[in-house]
Amino acid sequence: MEIATPYTLDDLPNLRFVQSIDVLYICSGTHPVEKLMRYGDTSWALKEIDWLPPAFDDINANESIKIAPSAVSGTITLTATGDVFQAGHVGAWVKLEQEIGGTTVTCTGGVSEPIKVGTTWKIITHGTWTGTVTIQKSTDGVEWKQLRAYTAKSDTNPTESGSVEDYEMLRLVVSTTSGTCTADLSSYPYTHTGYAQITAVTSATSATAVTRKEDFGSTDATKDWYISAWNAANSFPCCATFFQDRLVLGGCAKHPQRIWMSRSGDYESFEVEKESGTVTDDSGITADLLSLQAFEIEHMTAGNDLLVFTEGNTWSISGAETVKPTNITPRNQENYGTSGVTPLRIGARTVYVQRRGSIVRDVGYSYDTDSYGGTDLTLLAKHLIKGHEIKEADYAQEPDSTLYFVRDDGALLCLTYLMDQKVFGWSHIKTDGVVESVSAISDGNNDLVYLVVRREVNGQTVRYLERFDTDSGESDDQEDYCMMDAAVRYELQDAATNITGLEHLEGKTVRAIGDGYLFEPMKVTGGKITLPQASKEIVVGLPYTMILEQPNFDAGATETGTLQGRKKAVTNAILRLTNSYGGEVGPSGGNLLPIIYESGRLELGEPTLFSGDKRVNLPIGGFDTLGRVYIRHTEPYPFTLSAIIRAVTFGG
Repeated sequence: MEIATPYTLDDLPNLRFVQSIDVLYICSGTHPVEKLMRYGDTSWALKEIDWLPPAFDDINANESIKIAPSAVSGTITLTATGDVFQAGHVGAWVKLEQEIGGTTVTCTGGVSEPIKVGTTWKIITHGTWTGTVTIQKSTDGVEWKQLRAYTAKSDTNPTESGSVEDYEMLRLVVSTTSGTCTADLSSYPYTHTGYAQITAVTSATSATAVTRKEDFGSTDATKDWYISAWNAANSFPCCATFFQDRLVLGGCAKHPQRIWMSRSGDYESFEVEKESGTVTDDSGITADLLSLQAFEIEHMTAGNDLLVFTEGNTWSISGAETVKPTNITPRNQENYGTSGVTPLRIGARTVYVQRRGSIVRDVGYSYDTDSYGGTDLTLLAKHLIKGHEIKEADYAQEPDSTLYFVRDDGALLCLTYLMDQKVFGWSHIKTDGVVESVSAISDGNNDLVYLVVRREVNGQTVRYLERFDTDSGESDDQEDYCMMDAAVRYELQDAATNITGLEHLEGKTVRAIGDGYLFEPMKVTGGKITLPQASKEIVVGLPYTMILEQPNFDAGATETGTLQGRKKAVTNAILRLTNSYGGEVGPSGGNLLPIIYESGRLELGEPTLFSGDKRVNLPIGGFDTLGRVYIRHTEPYPFTLSAIIRAVTFGG
């Protein structure tokens, strides 16, 4: 199914997501926060969040500008004594804090007029009487319930004070059978907080609004007013995460370094509630990341602590104790900054792309320094990113703990990352086309890696959604592996030579493996190929070349000094392989010999992938200062290399 969204193509790089079970919150910075809800496999809905209430901007700083509502409820007009309202405020909330004076109602019998109570009330009775005096409460003025009841038999006059949790209407009901009773019910002065949502802006000093959540206390003007933090004038949150059962939103155009936390357990309310004048621990939280230069918040990620990544630095908010409005202290950590690429949380560490997109770093907590720090993971692979920028990234934990980065020219960079073992190694993938996007999705025991690949087919630009094959790494049968790009696998009941369904490879030169036998290259014409031999299990796709070049040989310092500058030659090597076949080996790309396996069996389609140590002799290439081993593999067979053990001769 398709769902209409407010986003344009230009918005896509700026979208940030956080998920809670079947609800996905979407931030963009330019549109209101949306949530995508899944009710079933084919039942989805996307809607703008109706905050109850939203977070609010700072209190009005100009005391000469006041706002007055035309009525306390319903559709009203807000009138300001100065320029306040903008066209972008449509949809924004306005909060007014109005000082409400105390009032008293007196009743000598029957039912009194109601009074509004915000905090404390008090009742005093006078006279000599027999009967009952009842205090009733109501939130809507229609349904009334008993709050207190006092009885007397010409022997008492009760006096009592109490408080209410929410704004409520109170009234007296006096019922006497003898004597005379005068009951006074008083409300104490309090600050009333009311809300309205703007529906239209008439001018800079006038707007139409509808009251929300809590009506206003009066029609008096007040200097204590707020406008919600997120609206078209201020812009909207750019990223989100969850932390300690709160929804955390970060940054907007007006407040690029501000974060907002929802109420505990209530993700769509940023209300600040007070009890006895003190803000409650579960209230919404607003905090600023104060630094000499204002950097925009780009991302947030939560573990034991909350990490906030901006354009110029990284901040942490400790989770060692429960975060409360009175207990939140952002700490500046690193000062490298991050790009728009979403950071990836791996174990207890986070990997992110540094600002400008040409360096990949990781960050994690260190007990030694009681701070967050990390390393430049591209330090030994600068050639892979030099002159380029990383545009997108994702992480596949199983089976090989690999990060995938999309480079701006369409190459796919791969980083095997096992920081607990101090292992990280880079490689890169180029295909007949351009990789535009990558995503890893959990499926059973593996993470499936999907790519959006743009290819040129018969002069037309097409995009394909392709997936890395989940080959069986334990099989020694070449038919269980798919080592080609844009490949299609066929499992036929009857052997065939005419293979159709290859329109996506029209005009391309492909390789095909049929029942384990590798055929010569052939061209796809009319969406099909003809195999020279009928087969049942067939794989057809674009071939690619695997190149591995080992770094310079260095055994460390010796009694005669370093070995790096000495002339040397690699005469032979041991390749530690698993279920592998094919390849060439030598000291450089221009001087290679085939790797020799048992001959005659693979060509007959028998399962003969090799596992173990393969000793290879390198071609004579003379002495140099490198001592490298170069392996090239062009055939669509698996080749899994665990180690290279070199035999090195010094001389020259």
